[in-house]
Amino acid sequence: MGWILTGKSMHHDTTTLARYVPDLAKDKFHVWITKYHYVPMIVLGVMLFAIGGLPFLLWGVFFRTVIGLHTTWLVNSATHSWGSRRFITRDLSTNSWWVALLTFGEGWHNNHHAHPVSARHGLKWYEIDFNWYGIWALTKLGLARQVYRVKLSELHRQEEEQGAPAEARAELVSA
Repeated sequence: MGWILTGKSMHHDTTTLARYVPDLAKDKFHVWITKYHYVPMIVLGVMLFAIGGLPFLLWGVFFRTVIGLHTTWLVNSATHSWGSRRFITRDLSTNSWWVALLTFGEGWHNNHHAHPVSARHGLKWYEIDFNWYGIWALTKLGLARQVYRVKLSELHRQEEEQGAPAEARAELVSA
């Protein structure tokens, strides 16, 4: 478990950030929070302990963190073992409805691997994606801009034009 605190997964430098999230690498707050990600958790822990003692601390920090990490690992374990594949990808990713329900939409993992820049992973009406609903609400409130998503109808249109399954490009949409 020490890798969470000391490993590279939580300690990227600005060069790595600039490659994957150039807009966030320019934001001083995001650069700071990447370097000192543990500070807000310590402050929250102290506040929760002061307000409600050990039960508040356990539920508000430790149990929440453990549950969050386990659901993250569940996505990468279960959706590479069980489920269905909508897209042909270079890996064994699948879509899993039960993982999607537990992880607010992250179980549509094959969709994500096929279109990693898309903010929406649930592409069909029945693919519940609570994360996308939150992002959509933020765009409607003007708090999120330039949100990319893949539209299944666009994929089908490209497929018909090209005569073969198409790798769709993510479109800039105003949700």
